[in-house]
Amino acid sequence: MNDKTTLPTGYPAASSHPPAFMQVSGEKGTTGATNTGALTDTGAHAGPRISSRRLREIQSHLSERDQAILASVDRYRFLTARHLQALHFTDHASATSAARTCRRVLARLRTLRILGVLDRRIGGIRAGSEGLVYYVDTAGDRLQRGVTSARARKRFDEPSARFLDHTLAIADMAVGILETAMAHGAEVVKLDPEHAATRTYADNYGVAQVLRPDLYVELAASTGDEEVSVFFIEVDLGHESLPTLLGKALMYEDYRSTGIEQRQFGGFPQVIWAMDAYRETTAQRRRKSLQDSLERNSRLNAGLYRIQAVQDTAMDIVQGLRHD
Repeated sequence: MNDKTTLPTGYPAASSHPPAFMQVSGEKGTTGATNTGALTDTGAHAGPRISSRRLREIQSHLSERDQAILASVDRYRFLTARHLQALHFTDHASATSAARTCRRVLARLRTLRILGVLDRRIGGIRAGSEGLVYYVDTAGDRLQRGVTSARARKRFDEPSARFLDHTLAIADMAVGILETAMAHGAEVVKLDPEHAATRTYADNYGVAQVLRPDLYVELAASTGDEEVSVFFIEVDLGHESLPTLLGKALMYEDYRSTGIEQRQFGGFPQVIWAMDAYRETTAQRRRKSLQDSLERNSRLNAGLYRIQAVQDTAMDIVQGLRHD
């Protein structure tokens, strides 16, 4: 991969797969809806302490795929069975076989307390095992920190519906990009969720600022291609006010003006606002309002930003690689 960055173009048809966040049940978790998913030391899922000896025994029996599953859930905070099947069970003869194996593996990892599941399900209680949402449980957390770590474990408490919606929508986007790239012979060079995509910089007053994109993506039109297209992706489900979105765009502009990204990578990523809402008419209105605001603001380079529907984004950026 070289340092040249390019911006894709193209406007494909919408994806036929609805994002998981559109199916989140309205059921409340054990701690109520005010929790935003912050890390805590104790909670409803806490269990007996696992000894270091037992943890080493568990670790010795984990396959490479088991460890990769743990790493993925840790990386994205919450994942569904569908996400994990798409990420780690792609070598099966059929989708039915992949789903069956995925369910069996996830059940074993739950028994070992590598993974836990939230009280809330995607699609409601009738969704069965397909609706379970996984997080890193006690043993998985210890393995991620190191077997002998004496630091108190940090685990997720039951999140609010809003927080879970957004987190799963980001995972939906990441999996959609991976699946679409594979289907079109493109290569995902890098795909970082928020904590790995975070950028720090000093503003014009010398004050430290932190920019947290929902996703950072590097794509090549084919495997081994040295031309890489780069994106920051913001996923908006209609929860944030327009001034909040505009403020985030101004942060991107401030960060771009520092030249940090350009000096390190040779260019600045295109910023994609993937926007949706529970009503399509609301989503369309919000997309137009943000576009108008970006074009009116003299501090912003409107050409740096692209606004589109959540379900169109993965296909759009992958197909656009062929038109750079």
